[in-house]
Amino acid sequence: MGPVLTVLTIAAAVGAGLLLSRVPGLGRLSSTRAFAAARMALLGAMVGAMGFRIGRTPEVIHAAGVLGLASLAFAAATMAGTLAVLAAVFALRGRRGRGRAGRAAAASADDGSAGAWRDAALLLGILTAGFLVGRLVPVLPGARGETLVSALLYALLVAIGFGLGGGDLPRLHLLVHPDLLVIPLGTAAGSLLGGLGAGLLLGMRPGGSLAVAAGFGWYSLSGVVLTRLDSPALGAVAFLSNMIRESLALLLIPLLARGRFPLLAVGGGGATSMDVTLPLIEKSCGAPSVPFAVASGALLSLSVPFLVPLLYALR
Repeated sequence: MGPVLTVLTIAAAVGAGLLLSRVPGLGRLSSTRAFAAARMALLGAMVGAMGFRIGRTPEVIHAAGVLGLASLAFAAATMAGTLAVLAAVFALRGRRGRGRAGRAAAASADDGSAGAWRDAALLLGILTAGFLVGRLVPVLPGARGETLVSALLYALLVAIGFGLGGGDLPRLHLLVHPDLLVIPLGTAAGSLLGGLGAGLLLGMRPGGSLAVAAGFGWYSLSGVVLTRLDSPALGAVAFLSNMIRESLALLLIPLLARGRFPLLAVGGGGATSMDVTLPLIEKSCGAPSVPFAVASGALLSLSVPFLVPLLYALR
């Protein structure tokens, strides 16, 4: 699925939830504990399915040696670069990432710091369990879990739209907030700087390093493009590093949302902030973070098909 079609599909899923919330008698359900519990159960199921998918992905298993170490280095460096650049930008602007939006995101978070650690540990456990089942349990050997992950993701997006329409809809001033551009630009700059540094340590040429980093978490596209442009080895590094980055985001978002700059959680999600990590961002940061997450993820995703081949051509 191309980036434009992905954005439109996500918008349709959230829009469907908004429409459901307007059905007489349904909207009030969004504020109930049962709805919150169901949404958390969906999130846990999706993370577990993602772990299963990782365990059933041959590229991950085949790249688990030397290429795996390079992928881990790229994942850590691009995530660290993103957080460093965005934190510096927010600090220079002197506000909680920024102003009313940042404070609203912090105030809307549904738990304290202990809850953040609990959520991160729970997600790590679910992700690991899913991976082990996919890797070790010989059930349905041909199943990769992709359809299940997609179904759970879109169910969560509908639930997010339902929650927004039921009373958590962000104020319109957020739609023209400067951070709608600052976050994706800072995420891109930090990712590329981190990737360039990782590549230098690994002895890679700058163009290849930047192309790997320009996946911004979209592992399927970047891996395929670099396999065609260069080699299966570089494609595997791109695939696995961006997959690891996505997994890191799932673990870090609950913690970042409780920090000084809550909207760092959006940058941590990279291109996935509009889809895979959006439910967790919304849960951890609150409804005001949704426009930032969708805008950032959409802009980064749209840039990947152009940036990866363009940067790869650099020497």
